[in-house]
Amino acid sequence: MQQHTKTRWNRRLLVATLGAAFGLSLLLPAIPAQQAQGVDPGYKTVARPFLDKYCITCHSGDKAKGAFRADGTLTASFSDRTIKGKWAEVVNQLNSHLMPPKELTQPTPTEVSAFMDWVSVQTKKAEETLRDRAPVMRRLTREEYKNSLQDLTGVAFDTSGFPTDPSAGGFDNNARALTVAPLHIELYAAAAKQILDQALVDDSQPRPEKIIWRFDPKATAMDARRVKLDQKNNSVIVNGGKNTEEGEWVVVRHESWDKGVDARNFAVPLEGTYTVRLRTSGRIPSRAQVTTAADKILAARRDKQLQENPNGAKYHEQAYQRDLQHFATDPMYDYGPPRVKLVQHLGSQPRTVAEFDVDTAPNTYAFPVRFTTQSTGLNFHYAYDIPKVLENFWCQSHENFARPELLIDWFELEGPVYDAWPPSSHTKILFPSPLRQSNERAYAKEVVARFLRQAYRRPIVETELTSKLALFDQARQGQSFVEAIKAPLTAVLASPHFLFLMEPTGKLSDHALAARLSYFLWGTQPDPTLSLLADTGKLHEPATLRSQTNRLLADPRASEFVRRFAGQWLGLGQVGANPPATDLYPGYDRHFELSIVRESEAFFAEILTHDLDALNLIKSNFVVVNERLARAYGIPCVKGDSFRRVAVPPGVHRGGVPTQASILTITSNGTRTSPVKRGTWIMKTLLNADPGLPVANAGEIAARVPGIEKATVRKRLEIHRTRPQCARCHSHIDPLGFSLENFDASGAWREREGFGYKGRVEQNDPLIDASSSLPDGTKITGVDGLQDALLAKSDAFLTCLATKILTFALGRELSLADRPLLQGAVAHMKQNKRTLHSLIEYTITSEAFRTK
Repeated sequence: MQQHTKTRWNRRLLVATLGAAFGLSLLLPAIPAQQAQGVDPGYKTVARPFLDKYCITCHSGDKAKGAFRADGTLTASFSDRTIKGKWAEVVNQLNSHLMPPKELTQPTPTEVSAFMDWVSVQTKKAEETLRDRAPVMRRLTREEYKNSLQDLTGVAFDTSGFPTDPSAGGFDNNARALTVAPLHIELYAAAAKQILDQALVDDSQPRPEKIIWRFDPKATAMDARRVKLDQKNNSVIVNGGKNTEEGEWVVVRHESWDKGVDARNFAVPLEGTYTVRLRTSGRIPSRAQVTTAADKILAARRDKQLQENPNGAKYHEQAYQRDLQHFATDPMYDYGPPRVKLVQHLGSQPRTVAEFDVDTAPNTYAFPVRFTTQSTGLNFHYAYDIPKVLENFWCQSHENFARPELLIDWFELEGPVYDAWPPSSHTKILFPSPLRQSNERAYAKEVVARFLRQAYRRPIVETELTSKLALFDQARQGQSFVEAIKAPLTAVLASPHFLFLMEPTGKLSDHALAARLSYFLWGTQPDPTLSLLADTGKLHEPATLRSQTNRLLADPRASEFVRRFAGQWLGLGQVGANPPATDLYPGYDRHFELSIVRESEAFFAEILTHDLDALNLIKSNFVVVNERLARAYGIPCVKGDSFRRVAVPPGVHRGGVPTQASILTITSNGTRTSPVKRGTWIMKTLLNADPGLPVANAGEIAARVPGIEKATVRKRLEIHRTRPQCARCHSHIDPLGFSLENFDASGAWREREGFGYKGRVEQNDPLIDASSSLPDGTKITGVDGLQDALLAKSDAFLTCLATKILTFALGRELSLADRPLLQGAVAHMKQNKRTLHSLIEYTITSEAFRTK
């Protein structure tokens, strides 16, 4: 009881100390009062004439369109943030070619450029005075925190319980949005202790004895078989489910509550990482086997119907022939390998450890899984999904229904597993040194000094080391060395110097630059090479920065950049948030959902890694797919779950981000396509154009249209946009969305919009009309027309891409003052084959990246 009270008191003290540290660290200098400024002469010679000529016809007076006034109320007072925002809106409308309306006189490129240049200069002056770009310390995102902890301690800490980081400017690493709440402080304090408890062991003790528990499932009734594992009452339920057996194999043919293979109600003797192994195999029926099996099931159904209703013989035979044709021709029966999902139940919490395809040859698969000493269980679920449609849903539970079969021989648990003793996480922190035995205090100083240097990502000062050693000295009284050293290390992991990127105003030091570079491309702290270059003061040199950019991008850790940047830019985190309804789109399953996210990431990585033209993101003659997606896209001869580059065959409408199912599903509504969402996504994500918020009471498009039996989404939307308050925005958004109407809400290609049972396409259903006209009069038809139109606006796309990369790299939103930076980035790309690599290199060597 006394120890518990002491621990709780220490934790409260730590949290209070951290709170004070955060509070003091986050204080910023007060913003000075705004001084009155004279009107810039450019307002009268450039800006006001432009507005008077092209804007005030519609945007003046109390009845200005869109409630936006461009008359004399739009002054040159950029020191007023509201006024500054209105100037930014004018520029956005011009950039997006939303204004002036196409039927009115259009400004020349020279006039637009002069206007934008003036606004940019005034914005920059105002921001310097208003401190809109004042330095803000950036907290590590929870992903960066997790990665940094693993590099620093060797522990893969689960941060899923931390609050989700808010997105600003499209990314979660925006400094101004990464605030610190009391909950963060509490979590950081608790996590620091847990991490060190996992990383460090009592190295005075021998290596813990390892267990190897093998589970040999047998096909039985649920919970009918128990196996004694040890002498500690570990009597585990080993369940093979109501399956069949073939020799040593349990054959699982489909997923059902009573078909699972598992081991439950046991506890490991020690907390730690264990290896879970599964010996398994699989079988894939051929199309001929599918048809033969279906024939037996369908013939039995027909014969039974004939007995019950002989007069309906003609109709029973027609149903038999029709459904048999379905099994003989539908692509869903070109099966891939069986698939298994491994789920760990720890306490009451299930967690998916892995999902993977199974080879047809016997093989053993192994996965590291962390266990505590709580009651636990392991479940192996059949995870191959066959769409449930009208022809097959009633027979899928039949044991003789032909489908991929999962064969399980045995599974086992081995551990706790250590790569060495003491483990590498331990020796990473408590490294070998003769001082450990001869001078414990000096050794503690060595350990803390190195840990501090790595965690703070810069050289440390003596006072920092002294204050941390004082914690060790205090804790060493009555505790072992290993327990005592955790005290200063815990304080380091909970320090703002670890949790924040400390970047002083002005030119970044080489150490701050190393951190900015590594968190940009790797999402983690600098490695020894970057740190050494920072120590020597050479990192800031342009040639060195270019060399290190090449090195970091060639490293496997650059996959974090792909996942974090591409995922947030394209909105891949939304996949599955509102999935297509399974009764309407039965081809959409868990494996498909996982695959479409990985496709977009792998496609971006292919373009980055091989220095391809970034315009391939718009349109390409190749895709990067696995077998599951190849089946869905109609691409033959792709086997296996790994992603690889494949040429697009004739007749397959894929290639480029707009054709990827990830994008097509997140821009749909679950039950139907949404040209509005799709058009908005293209404008925002590929053109960096903001269509604006919907007007009040705009409403949704009608579910049905009176008098029109088969009103397509397009027809209903055309009726919706006849409302005057809706037409202005929809005229820019809808044409882009209409061009993607050949893709349904699950991303599948279609020629007609289905109005049959559960959305089935029937013979007389309306053909998709994917033609439209852009506001500038450009005619586009289908996704090819859209892609060609976007390629014709390649400068707008490259500017958008540069905006996204720079926003992510700098950890802040760009403003009009950054226009010269953007123009330079696009020009550099165009001089270097428009590669992503050249854009990243330009970003890292720019003054904006090297200053705060």
